[in-house]
Amino acid sequence: MATNILLHGSGAIGTIYIYLLQKAGCSVTAVCRSNYEAAKKDGFKIDSDIYGKGIKLFPKVVRSPEEAYASGPFDYVIVCTKAFPGVTPQVIAPAISESTTIVLIQNGIGIEDEYAKAFPHNPLLSCVVYLPTTQVSPGQIVMGATEILQIGTYPATSASDSPAYQSAERLVKTLTSAGSNTTLHPDIQEKRWQKLLINASWNPICALTLSRDVAYLASSPEAENVVTAVMAEVVSVARAKGYTKITVQMTKDQLSRALERVGSRGIEPSMLVDVLHGRRMEVEVILGNCVREAKALGIDVPRLETLYVLGKALDEAMALRQPGKSLAGDETAQFKDMA
Repeated sequence: MATNILLHGSGAIGTIYIYLLQKAGCSVTAVCRSNYEAAKKDGFKIDSDIYGKGIKLFPKVVRSPEEAYASGPFDYVIVCTKAFPGVTPQVIAPAISESTTIVLIQNGIGIEDEYAKAFPHNPLLSCVVYLPTTQVSPGQIVMGATEILQIGTYPATSASDSPAYQSAERLVKTLTSAGSNTTLHPDIQEKRWQKLLINASWNPICALTLSRDVAYLASSPEAENVVTAVMAEVVSVARAKGYTKITVQMTKDQLSRALERVGSRGIEPSMLVDVLHGRRMEVEVILGNCVREAKALGIDVPRLETLYVLGKALDEAMALRQPGKSLAGDETAQFKDMA
């Protein structure tokens, strides 16, 4: 029997994994939101620099995990939505059976605990993804030339008799059979902190300046030093937590990659894209959790704290302000009273 998978969050990244899982012979049900009507009627179309152009997909399309219940039980529920604390575990609960493995393909650090508490008896896998892809219109995906998926268990284990580890091995085998660059790691948190070097620096800086990375770098002579200093604060927290493979040299390497893009149009990090489209940003999991970890360890991170405070304020403004107007204090007070 084919592996039965529910993919929750069938946007730019989720659609690529629908393609790979279907190619591997899995039965895939896709939970869609804003692109539901388009995907239900015409399926998905992918133009990829790796997999080819004009790829058409027609998974089963539903509006919610609750609606998907009839297609279960699911071997895997893969979460590809943005990571907003306190939301998704309750949403996916109707699709989770006692044998379901939960897979998180999301940004940030400290995202797993709420799933572990909500589903204490289910295997839980945490993933880091590098996948430049954009949904240019509902159901229409354009993908670049990179696809890297790093998988690990939560909590970390490499015991071959662990149900979570066995489930991770099966998923890696499935995805690699379809051509994915998927690897299994003994402690995925180290990989999460490594990606946080990029996410905690470029994401808020580009969002707050409304600039792509190369435009920001060209804005002032001090721009390079600021972004590398933010990354260095992430390094200090990661190393204090025991992830000693996260080094200052990595910050230099990341800056070098950005400098190589000078002369091109550069990259729009996800937070910048969210601001441009009036969407909420992943401020808490990318910045807030890192700042809280630093405080717990007694480490000063003034740049990260500044970006978190400013990013949090911008995120609230994106959610609450009226078009063309600034956010007023009474509007935030009213929202907090209602929460």
